[in-house]
Amino acid sequence: MLSTPRRPFIVLNDITLQLAGKPLFAHTNWALHTGEHWAVMGPNGAGKSLLADALQRNKPLLAGRITYYFDRGHEGRTHLEPGEIIRISQESLLRLLQGQGGYHQARWQSFEGQGAPTVADVLTGKSIENRLPFETAATVSDEPAYRKKREKAVALLGIEPLLDRKLLHLSHGEARKVLIARALMQRPQLLILDDPFRGLDTDSQARLRHTIELLIADGATQVMLIVARSQDIPEGISHLLCVAGQKVTAQGPKEALLPCLFGMGDSGTQSFPPTEREQPFPAMRHSRLASSVALIEMNGVGVRYGDVTVLHEITWCMRRNEHWAVLGPNGAGKTTLLSLILADNPQGYANDMSLFGRRRGSGESIWDIKKRIGWVSPELQLYYYRNIPCYQVVCSGFFDTIGLYTDCSGDRSALARQWMQSLAIGHLANRTFRSVSAGEQRLTLLARALVKQPTLLVLDEPCQGLDTAHRHRIRSLLDRLCRQTPVSLIYVTHQWEELPDSISHVLKLAQGKMVSCGPKKR
Repeated sequence: MLSTPRRPFIVLNDITLQLAGKPLFAHTNWALHTGEHWAVMGPNGAGKSLLADALQRNKPLLAGRITYYFDRGHEGRTHLEPGEIIRISQESLLRLLQGQGGYHQARWQSFEGQGAPTVADVLTGKSIENRLPFETAATVSDEPAYRKKREKAVALLGIEPLLDRKLLHLSHGEARKVLIARALMQRPQLLILDDPFRGLDTDSQARLRHTIELLIADGATQVMLIVARSQDIPEGISHLLCVAGQKVTAQGPKEALLPCLFGMGDSGTQSFPPTEREQPFPAMRHSRLASSVALIEMNGVGVRYGDVTVLHEITWCMRRNEHWAVLGPNGAGKTTLLSLILADNPQGYANDMSLFGRRRGSGESIWDIKKRIGWVSPELQLYYYRNIPCYQVVCSGFFDTIGLYTDCSGDRSALARQWMQSLAIGHLANRTFRSVSAGEQRLTLLARALVKQPTLLVLDEPCQGLDTAHRHRIRSLLDRLCRQTPVSLIYVTHQWEELPDSISHVLKLAQGKMVSCGPKKR
């Protein structure tokens, strides 16, 4: 019996892309067929997202042709209709959050939430067809049909408790799930999930993985994942495209390629020479605080928005030379806790809490607090959307600004370059922040946090979205920092296994409540 020929879905024929005048993915050929579900895999900076941009017609081709075969009974076409390809990425999350608050502290300001849309508001046909800035949609409204789609998507992703929450007050993990639900309601031809497990706790990752497998089994939408690690590839994915150095290194059925990738560790992961990793850190001054003064002291602290209590009765003390992990699932209250420590949340004034020996509301300014703290988070990375050189990003750490508005010269300039060299990113000084890989962006923000020689370094999900090599690199850097400098560390994560060895104490949260608090059990 003759087999039925596979029908083409999207075909890339001898394409070459261009970025900053440089040709990339030269003479690439790639054919996706109906019924195939692909994962594009490679290390940070390999060019995975650039290929997704090309599929969406967001990047011009230097040469070649991309043809779409979405119309049954018709020849392929080179243009896209609105909503045929939807992509969930860090950029779409950025546009969603910036649309609700133009600065990263906005989510903690109660008055900023007045009139802001809820999750339920954006998961409606009316909202979708108004075409919010971050995505496209269909043109004919059928609200009852949209309600059924919403019920299914919300149940699949387990986000029923979020429906009445303001978008402004969602964590990044929660916001990502809302974007995915919104995309599922639109039933695109191709759904691209760019690093979909970023920012999700273990249970949420398992639920999303199951959802992706159900979507694939349903067959209504073809799915493409963009991932950095082989362990992030769900069972239902049928094909792999492996990339490294802006080139396609392998492509084909998953069962043929995956054993080779496991044998290699992860495809195309980068290594960093020991001579680069071991460069000495610039000398850091010791805190002038008395050794008996706590860095952070909270007594029965709570945070509440209307009828929603986000933190309940937190009592916690952190002292110098301690390195704390703050653990908990999405929605546990970790980021809200950090907002109090970073002096971004005005509810700190209504609580019994002290930072660096001073009671909140006793006359200290926000900047008195911030000058003692270095901070890195995916949220900061999102809001650093200005396309400025990495050197200027590092220099902005002296002033705690998003962007550089003050001259950075003399000793400050020299110190910024020293920190970049010590983190082995000196070669990125003149590269624009948005043009470097996610791992390089995270290291640039770490240098930004360290230039002012903070007493306390606060890292919120520092390994989120990074490949194996960059995760190992950052953990090694942090262990060296804790051994060789006087800085104290707060490390926030979902994952126990990614904690640096230097962590000495652990605070666990769940549903806004303190589950446990004390020395790390070896």
